[in-house]
Amino acid sequence: MAQMQLLQQRLTPRDAIFTPEWCAKDMVEYFQPTGKILEPCMGDGAFLKHLPEGTPWCEIDKGRDFFAWNEQVNWIVSNPPYSLIKAWMLHSLEVSENVVYLLPLRNFFTAHGTLSAVDSLGWIKHIRVYGTGTRLLFPNGNTYAALHFVRGYWGDTSWSWYAPNKACT
Repeated sequence: MAQMQLLQQRLTPRDAIFTPEWCAKDMVEYFQPTGKILEPCMGDGAFLKHLPEGTPWCEIDKGRDFFAWNEQVNWIVSNPPYSLIKAWMLHSLEVSENVVYLLPLRNFFTAHGTLSAVDSLGWIKHIRVYGTGTRLLFPNGNTYAALHFVRGYWGDTSWSWYAPNKACT
């Protein structure tokens, strides 16, 4: 627990990047999560608007710490804090079989420690590209995508593009 509190102290204001509703809606509609679903970093609730009513959520600013969540769920869908991505991914794959996160591709694929840690639990089944951060009104131009991780999966990774952003401009 003390380690998780230290991780929380590392959260930065740059971690508060709110997902546009169109993107949250597409992620939910595209991946179609079923069963028990968790939104681990609710923010302003963009994903909750498109998930089933009563979907449990966490939000550190509202006193619900994701790292304290230990119930198994079928799906997690969200936009996690990027500064904690390794610990966040490991905990996510401990409590859920399916994890769909909106992530900057460059940050995920160039972090060897994160790649190795995630690969020990499962891998990416599908990547849905949304375009650059500027398309999402994020503060950078990195390419962002929804990555669908599956615990215990080590097969091929398929790709799709959100059509209006296919040019990634």
